[in-house]
Amino acid sequence: MKHSILRSLVAASALLALGVALAPFEREGLAVTRPRYGGTLRIEMQAAAVSLVPADWEAVGAIEERIAPLLYDRLVRFDDAGRVQPALALSWQHDAEYRQWQFRLRKGVKLHDGTPLTPTVVASALGSTSTNWRVSVFGETVVIESKSPTPNLLSELASAQASIFRRNPDGTPVGTGPFRVDSWQPQRRARFVAFEDYWDGRPFLDAVELEMSRPLREQWLSLELGKADLVELSLDEVRRATQEGQRTWVSAPVELFALTFVAGRPTESDAQVREALAASIDRAALHSVLLQRQGEATGALLPQWLSGYGILFSARRERARPAAKGALQPPRRLTLVYDSADALAQRIAERVAVNAREAGISLRVTGALSPAEVVDADVRLLRVRLATPEPRGALGAVAAALFAGESFAVPASDAPESLFAAERALLESHGVIPLVHLPEAYALSPRVKRWQPERWGAWRLEDVWLESAPASSSGEVPR
Repeated sequence: MKHSILRSLVAASALLALGVALAPFEREGLAVTRPRYGGTLRIEMQAAAVSLVPADWEAVGAIEERIAPLLYDRLVRFDDAGRVQPALALSWQHDAEYRQWQFRLRKGVKLHDGTPLTPTVVASALGSTSTNWRVSVFGETVVIESKSPTPNLLSELASAQASIFRRNPDGTPVGTGPFRVDSWQPQRRARFVAFEDYWDGRPFLDAVELEMSRPLREQWLSLELGKADLVELSLDEVRRATQEGQRTWVSAPVELFALTFVAGRPTESDAQVREALAASIDRAALHSVLLQRQGEATGALLPQWLSGYGILFSARRERARPAAKGALQPPRRLTLVYDSADALAQRIAERVAVNAREAGISLRVTGALSPAEVVDADVRLLRVRLATPEPRGALGAVAAALFAGESFAVPASDAPESLFAAERALLESHGVIPLVHLPEAYALSPRVKRWQPERWGAWRLEDVWLESAPASSSGEVPR
């Protein structure tokens, strides 16, 4: 709400009849031009979305995470500290067993077509989010019921897949977010324009243009030529870009690279092979050489900044490493599959194969657009993005992504000791091998102002504004 107040004050100041100049905002002794409305933010990304409908998203990647908050709201959302706060729902309550939740909705919210948001629209959207939920309407409240306890429901409702929308007769989605769809070309480009009647205040930007399927080299060229305002950076380019005076922003580690053993293959049940492979991997070299010390080497599913106990898993696995050398006789031959569209995944897979040879394991590294569909794979290298900054919800989401089709009981308590025990049991029973946690990195045009993403990578583009003319680059992101 504090951001909508700021936007309202800016709008009011523009209408002052007396023409009194407002003093510029001050930050660390430097005068900063006050926010202004207008302009188009131009973004380029490697990934490509095939649909704007949340119900069609089989998995939520980085691009869906960017699109969702522009077009859609959720019942609740996370604040800067990762705590759940009201959004479309003003308040909520649950029974003692966390099986029934009731949500009281905010009044006066409009969909992008001008029609009011009703409890029925909300219930219809959430009904397709999870097969474990029974969603109904009781008066002005939305009720979510489940057969099993759902203590982590708020975290799930803050995720992109719980976005609130209504389908038009032609199948196109209509949301309540700060921007609405102006044009859409699947996997190529999209243009979103400001929603004038947004309940939390009109965004400063007039529009956001998104170019998809753009290689990193082409993104960088677009930024240098002034054709883009926000582009992705590979982790090995962050240091160079900063040294050259380019504005950069790096999130907390929010992506996990991990090895999983394919169910039904002999290796899955061979504890000796799993332990030898896990102990052979030189995570420190992965981190320092391949990743240029970005992110952190890990033996845990959750990053240290989120759980507070990740270092315990890393220390335990590093101590076991020397025992793995030459451990298997005769040498084992396995197939490791990675996503062929991910250049970093290929480099990590190849480095893992080099390490594995020391343990008597021969890894045949192969890429595939759909690694899960490779029938003769023994090991898969997976890249999983954290869906939430809340530890209990994050652990459940990571487990679901790594072990698709398998159930995982989220701890009833969010106490660190409960989560640690649950994560340890998950690692030991499934034999997953975490490798590294990585951040996301971006380069920005000097004209982008009030760039204040959350540390875990969530954007708030409704608060971003643009200078009317390019300014000199300082290598530092102003707030």
